[in-house]
Amino acid sequence: MRLLSPRWWRSSGVRLVGSGRGAGRQRLGDAAGSLEGEKERYEHAQRVLRAVWGYPDFRPDQARVVRHVLAGKDGLVLMPTGGGKSISFQVPALVRGGVTLVVSPLISLMQDQVATLAGKGVAAFALSGRIDVRVAHFLNRRIAQEPTFLLYLAPERIGTALLATIMKGHTPTGIIVDEAHCISSWGHDFRPAYRHIRSLRESWNVPCVALTATATPRVARDICKTLGLVDPFRLAFSFRRKNLSFAVEKGVDAGPALIRLLSGINGSSIVYDSSREGTEVWAEKLRRAGLRATAYHAGMPTERREAVQAGWLKGRMRIIVATNAFGMGIDKPDVRVVAHVGIPDSLEAWYQEAGRAGRDGRPALSLVFDTPDARTSRRAIMGSGATRRQRRKFAAMIRWLERDACRNWGLLGYFGQAAPDRCERCDQCRPDIRQRWMAP
Repeated sequence: MRLLSPRWWRSSGVRLVGSGRGAGRQRLGDAAGSLEGEKERYEHAQRVLRAVWGYPDFRPDQARVVRHVLAGKDGLVLMPTGGGKSISFQVPALVRGGVTLVVSPLISLMQDQVATLAGKGVAAFALSGRIDVRVAHFLNRRIAQEPTFLLYLAPERIGTALLATIMKGHTPTGIIVDEAHCISSWGHDFRPAYRHIRSLRESWNVPCVALTATATPRVARDICKTLGLVDPFRLAFSFRRKNLSFAVEKGVDAGPALIRLLSGINGSSIVYDSSREGTEVWAEKLRRAGLRATAYHAGMPTERREAVQAGWLKGRMRIIVATNAFGMGIDKPDVRVVAHVGIPDSLEAWYQEAGRAGRDGRPALSLVFDTPDARTSRRAIMGSGATRRQRRKFAAMIRWLERDACRNWGLLGYFGQAAPDRCERCDQCRPDIRQRWMAP
């Protein structure tokens, strides 16, 4: 698809609702009236999707989300990784116009989405790093000039003088909370700023929609309560991925099996470890085996992390060995394998990471190496200060690793969803699944 200029809407035939000052729920209502109903709004969204993203139509799950978001109500969306959550709120943002605030937990996630939007000619900015008052005044003027603007920010930016300067004279048409499971999974004490989202949206009286790929029923309730969602719609799509297989490899040393697996894979792979030192060690082991691999963790300089991520996204490096600091919001379609040499601390964390495989719809594998060292390392990281809730989640992860029945059944049951007794895509239903992926 050709890149669109920042003024793509002037020549594409797609009409956007204007921006300007005072664009809140009233602006959304005006947009609804000008488009004459739900059908017209959705058809407008389809035209935007085709003009900007180049897709002929929404996926069925995306279509349901888009219709609800366009209706201007509060809501919670549970959609599996790779299901297209970003488009589900970005397209409605372009349809209704004005400025949409997107609250996101990670700088890398914000930067990736902003870069993608900018490449499509959509005005967007991420409040990351040092932003001074001159930039804030510039953004304030830019928002007034653009028919649509997506402003990404961390929850800690809420309530700051900087945000007040940027939004002076503007009212957003909506607030999006991306990766909303972090509200509950990371804990309010860890990111207390998440509590401020509620007061922000209430002060503007604008709709708020939360989206995540993983949430148990308890976490879903916590998200709605923390954000103060009013009579929210809830859309929960099956976490089942028909192209993604699950397997657990038990043993003492994960090295030989991991090298055999990655040696026979065409496409990209991610290897997760639980420690920074571990990522460096494993990357070196893979390089010595003749594989193009590099490490990624939060202890690396920012410039180095960005270079590693860019090289992997562009295919210059085939394997990235990372801690959980990598991957949230990364959309690389050709990831064939996600392997864990370090045991994740919860099923939520594991499934977020496993779901980065197979986004192109082709067969993909998630393989967890359950070794004594991996268990010991995870317990050491959790330490004696782990909360009762953290220990309960880790215990659920261990039970999943040790199960002697369908792994998909156990996974979906954990998230409160129904599943058949057999999936034919895990090592319990198909014992030969690991061998089918291993190089001879």
